[in-house]
Amino acid sequence: MRRVIFLPALLLILTACNHPFTADVAMDAHILGASRLTGKLYLSNSHLRIEWGPFTDVFDLNKRTGWRVITGTKTYWDLADKDLSTYAPEMTNGSLCPHAQVPSACKLVGQEEVEGRMANKWDVWNPKGFHVYFWTDKKLGITLLSEIGDATHQVTTYQVKNLRGGTVADTMFELPAGYTRYEGQWRP
Repeated sequence: MRRVIFLPALLLILTACNHPFTADVAMDAHILGASRLTGKLYLSNSHLRIEWGPFTDVFDLNKRTGWRVITGTKTYWDLADKDLSTYAPEMTNGSLCPHAQVPSACKLVGQEEVEGRMANKWDVWNPKGFHVYFWTDKKLGITLLSEIGDATHQVTTYQVKNLRGGTVADTMFELPAGYTRYEGQWRP
């Protein structure tokens, strides 16, 4: 029975991801000294690209892998599923809870409209003592809004605005030629 439920949901997301979309994105870390990131999102053929200025994240949503590309140094490194969770949390049978750090402390809160699109709102408890709220687009499966923290100690927000159909070249999801793979850790 699970396969019967999962397959239509997966087909809906994969079909929706085949139509190109673009959007504006912003990430605010409400921490002293942290700067606001703004950029562009591109979604097409089950691939996601987010350009943040100093770096660009590119993901294959089916494989749940990708790269972080640093244009200034012509370097990149591999990204894994955990790096994708902000932009498009992994879902099973339409739920992100099985993939949460504490699945029993994850719940679907309801549905809300975000930027003119219907979204599922999720409350995910992080064992470090805070909540992560996700509003995931019902058709595309990507995060439209994420808030990390709680009502009194908001830490970080991620938001997609002006999501619209558009033209997106497949080459935007390829690793640029001449870039060197970096093996260490880098934090923006």
